[in-house]
Amino acid sequence: MSSRHWIGRIICLMVMITLLGGGCAVGEFAEQEWYQAALKGAEMSLGNNFRLKQVLARAASGEHITIGTIGGSITEGAGAASYGECWASRVAVRFGSTYGVDSGSNVELINAGVGGTASPFGYMRYGREIVGRVSPEDPDGYPDLVIVEYSVNDWQEPTGHRCYESMVKEILQQPNHPAVILLFAVFKNGWNLQEELRKIGDRYDLMMVSIRDGIYPHIGKEIPADDFFFDEYHPKSAGHRMMADCIMQCIADAAEAETSAADINLNAEPVYGTDFMGLKTVFADGIPDGITVSRGGFTSQDFNAYRNHPVGLVCGTNFYHDMGNPPDPLTVTGTFSRCLIAWKASQDAAFGVAEVLVDGEIRATLKGGDGKWGQSEVALVLDEAEAAEHTVEIRVTERTKKFTVTAISVK
Repeated sequence: MSSRHWIGRIICLMVMITLLGGGCAVGEFAEQEWYQAALKGAEMSLGNNFRLKQVLARAASGEHITIGTIGGSITEGAGAASYGECWASRVAVRFGSTYGVDSGSNVELINAGVGGTASPFGYMRYGREIVGRVSPEDPDGYPDLVIVEYSVNDWQEPTGHRCYESMVKEILQQPNHPAVILLFAVFKNGWNLQEELRKIGDRYDLMMVSIRDGIYPHIGKEIPADDFFFDEYHPKSAGHRMMADCIMQCIADAAEAETSAADINLNAEPVYGTDFMGLKTVFADGIPDGITVSRGGFTSQDFNAYRNHPVGLVCGTNFYHDMGNPPDPLTVTGTFSRCLIAWKASQDAAFGVAEVLVDGEIRATLKGGDGKWGQSEVALVLDEAEAAEHTVEIRVTERTKKFTVTAISVK
């Protein structure tokens, strides 16, 4: 076993000792009837439990189980006092202690939450930052349980929920048949997109956990708002713990329910569309087969690009046009029908504007501005029904300005 995994297990055990004190729920109201009802209320759907029960049986037998979590800043752990207190860490520890062996040492978390980003960026990263980080100890090389959280991030994302649905279905089609949970977080004002995204969960009969349905009705009543929320958007440590309580309650109830007669129906008609399935992502340090890249003036690396605790440098090496680099465009050529570009949005005046041309025609203008803090935003620059040979160029409009392309995806 590698030293990385020994260290990870030691940290996991330390976090588990901290988190398990006080039982399943929060503080003085853990056993109160209203709180237990709130946890049940968060169970938007137990879903088809055929796959979940297989995962639980494998965990109990000692097989290495990987939990993958992907989403925005709430999944990353924003608002929690420490990374170990975020909902993803808590769920992994409690899942291991409840369903695994040796105090959960056979359960590992891969968290790919990234702040300020929507599901298209998550889908662009899924292969690298979830599948690509699965431990060699996991025999199938894929996550076994994946929790997807984008209900407060996908407002006005450019694909109309098609990337979200494509990612969910691609995960479901992994050869190891993972269980998938859709998690619907909520802002302090009660807003999220669960009505739109739950249609996907309903279509594929997935487990869905709604913090808005379960916990939020008690905010300002039994739970003071400032006890749950760190700010207008993120839960604090206690809020993260309540989210974990809701997820674990849903898993427990699904585990106790009668086993579904058959696996989920992957032939169900899509809700919004799965036409991004098979998305291939071009990273500066990884170019898929069939794609040709010319870096032009984007030959440097932006070492100040977004980093976080679970992932590190998001997307790895990037395509960076530094001040004084040649004005030559970053060019991607291949046969595809759709193209997404992730780029660093900054309010720093040193960062300039880039134009995106597809087959010589300007399709998008990318620029930062007030309120931007270096998050990766995504532009959909090509969206056609049939694949054809295309050339995508990204050109800076001012040679003396910086510009960072995080990654490019094509389908």
